[in-house]
Amino acid sequence: MRTDEIISRAREAKDRQITCIDCGTIAYEQALSLQRALQQLRLEQEISDVVLIMEHPPVITLGIRKEHNVLRARTEELTERGISIVPIQRGGGATAHNPGQLIIYPIIALQERKLHVAPYVHFLEDMGIALLQQFGITAYSRKRYPGIWVGEKKIASVGVQITRGVSMHGIALNAWNDLSIFSHIVPCGIDGVIMTSIAQECGAPEDMPQLVAFSADYCIDYFSTQGRPTDERD
Repeated sequence: MRTDEIISRAREAKDRQITCIDCGTIAYEQALSLQRALQQLRLEQEISDVVLIMEHPPVITLGIRKEHNVLRARTEELTERGISIVPIQRGGGATAHNPGQLIIYPIIALQERKLHVAPYVHFLEDMGIALLQQFGITAYSRKRYPGIWVGEKKIASVGVQITRGVSMHGIALNAWNDLSIFSHIVPCGIDGVIMTSIAQECGAPEDMPQLVAFSADYCIDYFSTQGRPTDERD
């Protein structure tokens, strides 16, 4: 879906509490520009809250915590492999995206919903955990390590950027993607971490539409009925 089409859909849904848009596969740089544009429109009250759901071609992103941006391959080698490198302003360190990974980017006015950053991050983690339960996978979150874990393996990364109370970035959940891309980084700067996916954990056949539909329903239910913190986790 083109950027202008997505923005148009967001504008048309201004009267809704929240709108989820399945964007298909979008290059990371395009998705970043789209998020920034929608974030500005949300700040200007031109749109309501919107959640973007998509996949990305192979890309490694570098967060604001430079000490956690550890690459295990030269930039030239990664480029030759068709993997882009993009520095961004979200929290955390290096992470990777590629087809078969579910990406969810909520553009949410947290202040209007009286949501603070920590409970919002917990919401993203809880959503990922609920998604995984649909496949019989038991997952959990860890204090001081944003993301989602299955045993000692990491299955999803979470990183957000808040500008004047409006969020962008979000959660990346490994579903049916090629995990070898993570061999080129130290994921989120955590030495020794092993990445996993829905495919590795339960062998479920690929069904991205199911994941997209469930994540959209989860966001709509949550933000339409409450959108407020439900726990006091640190």
